Amino acid sequence: MDAIIGASIAALTMYTAAKLNTSEKDKIKYTFRNLNYKVKDREPRLIKMRKTDEFTLYTYHVPHGLVDDPKLEVLEKVLNKPVEVSFYSGKLNIKVFNKTLPNKVIYNWLPSNVWTVPIGQTLSGLIHHNFDKIPHMTIAGMTRQGKTVLLKLIISHLINSHPDDVEFYIIDLKGGLEFGKYKRLDQVKSVASNVNESFDILNVIQNQIKSDMSHFKRKGYTNITETKITRRRFIIVDEGAELVPPSHEDREGKKVYRRCQSILSEIARIGGALGYRLIFATQYPTADTLPKEIKQNADAKISFRLPTEIASRVAIDEQGAEQLSNVGRAIYRTADKHVLQVPYVADKHIIERLGRYVNSNNEKEPPARTDHVDLG
Repeated sequence: MDAIIGASIAALTMYTAAKLNTSEKDKIKYTFRNLNYKVKDREPRLIKMRKTDEFTLYTYHVPHGLVDDPKLEVLEKVLNKPVEVSFYSGKLNIKVFNKTLPNKVIYNWLPSNVWTVPIGQTLSGLIHHNFDKIPHMTIAGMTRQGKTVLLKLIISHLINSHPDDVEFYIIDLKGGLEFGKYKRLDQVKSVASNVNESFDILNVIQNQIKSDMSHFKRKGYTNITETKITRRRFIIVDEGAELVPPSHEDREGKKVYRRCQSILSEIARIGGALGYRLIFATQYPTADTLPKEIKQNADAKISFRLPTEIASRVAIDEQGAEQLSNVGRAIYRTADKHVLQVPYVADKHIIERLGRYVNSNNEKEPPARTDHVDLG
């Protein structure tokens, strides 16, 4: 319904603008009027306009009581250009770009000193996600839209940047086809390819969390970022929908599925402060496949193209993912929202870069934590 309303408003505004041969500034003003974007008779007032080679920034003073409105996204259709809308301290900023996002961005392998990962290219520049500031992330997206490429990018970048301090526990519920080969890397402690293996790994991680929690309490630590502990542990779930108990499973079997979901929710709830980072990915975001507690505690949400508006709202709490058209194009939501192109990294380049970390031991169990540091 919102999409139909938005299209109608865009059509009305474009028709009006075409008849009057108006400027961008006037088209924005007509859009405000067609949206009834005002308080009583007071509309946003243009106070500054700045032009560069890449964009034009329109800054408006907004009447008290007027808030950000998702319908302003219709400006992209009205202006037929990429538009970025932001709302801050009573000021509405509308940035109109003269270029479009590239259809492909190649990962550059530049390491990070901190726990950041280049998530994607926007029209304003490269966006990095900081896992020490926002520990947990959900990723949604249909098959072959870029979800697995992003997971491989995150793994590759963190190993390249922090080879001695990062650990991965990968739950690859697509039969281990994508991440089974990563098992031989020193930094990858375990790879599960089915629910029973996932259950075993998650039980070990849960015991580690309990041990770390006791240690933090003894030392008076509240968050790993305030200590000298350099180790970070990443739990990656690829295809969380497979953790929903199937109807044909018997009672005891269903307990295993539910136990896996329960431990993942616990990691999302208390693991962040202890240095655990959960990345939970699914092709089919629903209330069942994207557990509520995981979603609530994952303040970073990424979505590639999804089939419906409903799926988009489940994944990122708003519509829009169903309209993404390019492979690798995604919406990245934290406190802010960015539409971006995720960098592409080829499997052969991952093998070339990370080959020096290959260990001949294929079967590895997660070790007990040994990186506790006393601060006195």
